[in-house]
Amino acid sequence: MSPSLAFLLLALAPAFAQNDTAARLARAFAAIDRAATASTAPGMVVGITDRTRTLKIGAYGYANLNSKTRITPETLFEIGSVSKSFTAISLMELFDEDRFDPQEPVAKYLPWFALKSRYRAITGHDLLTHTSGLQNYRPDLASMPFAALSLRDFEPSYAPGEHYWYSNLGFQVLGYVLEHIDAAKYDTIVQRRILNRLGMSATHAAIDDALRARLPQSYSHWPYTGEFTEEPWFEYLAADGSIASTAGDMTAYARLILNRGVAPSGRLLSERAFAQLTRPTLNSYAYGLFVRQDDGDTVIQHGGGIAGFQTLLEMHMQDGFGIIAMGNGGLDRELVQFAIASVKAALRDKPLPDPPARPSSAAITNSGDFAGLFSSGARSLEFSAAGNRLTLKQSGASIPLLRVQGDTFRVESGILAEYYFVFTRNAGKVTELSYGPDWYTSKAYTGPKQFDTPPEFAAYAGRYVNHNPEEGAVHVFVRKGQLFLATGTGPGQRLLPAGPATFRPGAPEFNPERISFDSIVEGHALRLLRSGMPMYRMDLR
Repeated sequence: MSPSLAFLLLALAPAFAQNDTAARLARAFAAIDRAATASTAPGMVVGITDRTRTLKIGAYGYANLNSKTRITPETLFEIGSVSKSFTAISLMELFDEDRFDPQEPVAKYLPWFALKSRYRAITGHDLLTHTSGLQNYRPDLASMPFAALSLRDFEPSYAPGEHYWYSNLGFQVLGYVLEHIDAAKYDTIVQRRILNRLGMSATHAAIDDALRARLPQSYSHWPYTGEFTEEPWFEYLAADGSIASTAGDMTAYARLILNRGVAPSGRLLSERAFAQLTRPTLNSYAYGLFVRQDDGDTVIQHGGGIAGFQTLLEMHMQDGFGIIAMGNGGLDRELVQFAIASVKAALRDKPLPDPPARPSSAAITNSGDFAGLFSSGARSLEFSAAGNRLTLKQSGASIPLLRVQGDTFRVESGILAEYYFVFTRNAGKVTELSYGPDWYTSKAYTGPKQFDTPPEFAAYAGRYVNHNPEEGAVHVFVRKGQLFLATGTGPGQRLLPAGPATFRPGAPEFNPERISFDSIVEGHALRLLRSGMPMYRMDLR
């Protein structure tokens, strides 16, 4: 080979490699589109970017199931807790300007912030990393400043920095810190500091009534029918989840992180600030972002959910790509993970993964494990297995069960959809069944069947409601002598005593949330306080 030919081939090698990568990515994108056709999510977008440009935006399904209005690449979605990183980045800009120090007490910047605490003062770092010890959320005070002020009555159960406990309230407080320092409203600050710099012209940092008509209808699964039902509308203005954006704008945001704080117009964050932003602490959480090592790469990501909308933002720093997935009725997690794996395989010149298998939730390969009669005194439930199907026999009918996960099942619709059927094993064999407050045993069960129940528990059992749009009702019941609280159709979480008429969820041991009961009339508590949120007895039957 002549020297000139060798030089030419060497010069052309990067172009050949680039073309080969583009071809592999094109095959990956086509595979993602094919897999999306099997999705049952109402509507969804998937955006993919490298460090310089948006590579793909796929739009699937419907913005409105009734009108059959299609999702488009320009559809606006509420991004929920992905907003937290916008708050963190804005504060780290102030850090670069020597106007905010995350190691200083929050009260330095927000004088009215106070707790009933015997521990050291909470810092910005504590709030940014969810290690402050604050409770999670007040749905009844969603994005209202009083939610932060109400913390003056909160008594932390451990010192800041000891444990990780996700706190939306903590990020709401950070938003008020940001407003106090920068002397402007949160949405104005985010617009000026981030959105304008990145050209995110379609993004809004306040979810208000004026924005409603531009958003798709959002949905959730109604457990009694299995259908998608419309989520109620509500405004949201606080710094833990007030942003709505498009796939195109969010790929621009992903590039800011892929480029370590560098925007198209120059540095938005210093290298020092970006390193602090992405330095993980407890539970792999940094400042408004999860950071983990996975398959030889640093992965920076966060999810979000609000009013039926769900979002996942994920950046693979060494492979050099980011993905944004947004849905208006939950996310098709299998599709999103397939998309991530496909792009990674294309960039690494590996074979594409198989598309999601999507087995039917009615296909229960170990159905025989759960077949048989389960009894509770004079009552009983009988389950039958045939092939890969499990059914509940009731009043001459056979009701199919669908797997939720593991040994937990549900029925598709009807009154029995009120709770999950949760089977328990002993030495690998199914011996117990829980259905809300009801507890049954199989003939293989050899443990006790009588339990001492504190007499005051009878006053607490019941259904409690708060008419806010995010969290409607909870059920409190006694099972095996223990008190449980269940939200939705879930199996319930055990409540452990934490003071007079006060309890904490059983896990983890340091859980700062508190449940208390009061206003007992004719043997029934009429009010439940769930981490400060009042809920009132409203029994259906």
